Amino acid sequence: MKSGGKYKFTEVEARHWEQFAEAAGLSKAQTKQRVLRIAEDLPSLARQLKASPPFVGQPMIDQIVALIEQRSALTRRRLLEGRDNVEEQGHEES
Repeated sequence: MKSGGKYKFTEVEARHWEQFAEAAGLSKAQTKQRVLRIAEDLPSLARQLKASPPFVGQPMIDQIVALIEQRSALTRRRLLEGRDNVEEQGHEES
């Protein structure tokens, strides 16, 4: 699925979430906050599911959870970097 003009998830950055929000008629700030919240919550939910029957010990589930953890970390880092840059620019202008 295309998000903010990108098909590869590893290429999606904060600005692409803004483009997605704008195209969907949503608030950029609220969309990025919502995506950040999902990226923060999803890894622990995936690990809980992995530990419950019938998923326990399933190699494919282990791989999926690892991918969820990696992509969630990447998403958090990119969204938080974007936030830090905006905050730094605001302090420089003051």
